Amino acid sequence: MKKLVLLSLTLFAFISFAEAQISAGVNLQSSETFVTLGTDPNKQIFGEARIGTGGDIGFEVMGAYNIVMKDDVNFYLGLGLGLDDDRNHKNDDDDDFYIAIPFGLLVTPFNSKNLGLVLEATPILATDHGDYFRAGFGFKYTFR
Repeated sequence: MKKLVLLSLTLFAFISFAEAQISAGVNLQSSETFVTLGTDPNKQIFGEARIGTGGDIGFEVMGAYNIVMKDDVNFYLGLGLGLDDDRNHKNDDDDDFYIAIPFGLLVTPFNSKNLGLVLEATPILATDHGDYFRAGFGFKYTFR
């Protein structure tokens, strides 16, 4: 577990130092709601830390690459590492690790390009509670 946390923090720190602005948001996913804090999503490569809220508290770190970058829409593909509370309570003492492969759109249809709508889908490859697919939408604000 220590190696995963250290790797996650190192990945996020590396992405954060790439001359990035800060973004914050809320993602309403099918599995849970995430509060997010990340680097500028309008850069070619960006990163994000997510805290899952609701019944189970989780933590996820994600790095992503903008495949398509237009004036008002970005399409990205990423890779994330996560730690989730024991979702199915199979092992009361164990937390579940997972790999996330998010892909999505960030749409900024407003005059101010700081506020955007996030549409995302993510296959989850989990260690303990089985693989699943989550999808949802959210809002992201970039502080420039």
